[in-house]
Amino acid sequence: MTTDVRGERGLTDGQRRAIEEAMRVLLEEDRDRGVDRGATFACPACSAPQGLLGSVVYGDLRLCNRCATRYEMARIGGDVRSCPEFISGRARAFRPPELD
Repeated sequence: MTTDVRGERGLTDGQRRAIEEAMRVLLEEDRDRGVDRGATFACPACSAPQGLLGSVVYGDLRLCNRCATRYEMARIGGDVRSCPEFISGRARAFRPPELD
């Protein structure tokens, strides 16, 4: 029997895997729905043009898949309470190594 051990940021390995899998599913669903693979937008979290595929809308904000994954890890881990707080820079230090 294995037990999820909370790592840094208060996430268990199981929580981290679940977030990563959910974000992969969003990307696949967008592909299946025919979202334009060349469509881009300016992600407010990483300040870069990013692909629309797999992006997530939080209220008035759209995050790229990578930043949405980071945001969800920070939110579930208790580091931030909202997407605007994440974007404001309070959570910019939250960079899981496997996402860099």
